[in-house]
Amino acid sequence: MHVLVAGERFVFPAAAVAPADCLVVPGARIHADGTPFPMLGDRLEAAFDLFARGKAPRIVLSGRGGGGIAVDEVAAMRRWLLARGVAAEVLLDDPAGLRTLDTMQRCRTEFGMRSAIVVSNGFHVARAVFLGRHGGLDARGVAAPQLADYSTGTLWRNRGREVLARVRAWLDVFVFGAA
Repeated sequence: MHVLVAGERFVFPAAAVAPADCLVVPGARIHADGTPFPMLGDRLEAAFDLFARGKAPRIVLSGRGGGGIAVDEVAAMRRWLLARGVAAEVLLDDPAGLRTLDTMQRCRTEFGMRSAIVVSNGFHVARAVFLGRHGGLDARGVAAPQLADYSTGTLWRNRGREVLARVRAWLDVFVFGAA
């Protein structure tokens, strides 16, 4: 519960979030043809909107990279944004983003960002912000509006996974000192 409450204090509507050095879009499942599933599509739509509003000059695309079109989340996100006119030089690829904690740390240490707006689904964004803030970023979040239909199983599976992930995040920060 601590992770949720601590992170939610820094989650804002798109119009109200303060500008940052970058947007961070965590990866999610993609189709075999390399296109985003609806959950990732919603994240990308929200990030694209924030970028168009001038909320950040760079976009960090984090998730599984390599391994072919059916599994390369970063390449799928890159293609999606490029198809909508986002310039390639704006995009920063983080193909080793398998854990939110690692993504937030690399955003600061490898990409040199001091502040970030995490753009994710409502069930995930508070934890990502919590980890970012404990990892040295001035992190804030925007929950992507659900524009597409998700299967009931997908929603329950992700919400259940998130409960365990919040416990792990708390342990990472306060017990293991990983952030």
